[in-house]
Amino acid sequence: YISQNTEMGKSSIKQLIEVVKNEEFRRVVESQYREYDEMYDLAHQALEKRNKEAKSVSPMAKISSYIMINVNAMADGSVSSMAEMMMKGSNKGIIEITKHLNDMQKADPDVRKLAERLLKFEQRNVEQLKPYL
Repeated sequence: YISQNTEMGKSSIKQLIEVVKNEEFRRVVESQYREYDEMYDLAHQALEKRNKEAKSVSPMAKISSYIMINVNAMADGSVSSMAEMMMKGSNKGIIEITKHLNDMQKADPDVRKLAERLLKFEQRNVEQLKPYL
């Protein structure tokens, strides 16, 4: 799940960066992208170490995100609406990673630590975006 979450975050932000015109907001978004990218790499290293393969995000989920970002940008395009859209994604991530953490009480400590890092990161994202609403 960590791999899928960070893959989706990277994909969505990469798309969003193309339409963000506000430089301050762009810096926040780019910073979040870098963190997703780092955690994506760490998740893949953990999977390789365990001889496992990541499950990619479904093409439909990526297409849905792509359409949502473009429609939102064309319809409104305000920093506020983009921040709200990103917050919804992070809140969904918070819910899902919390479920996974609750289910993996006896998980490998390194994997659990990365999952907890992802949760804290998603929570920080929401806080970082609130001023832009």
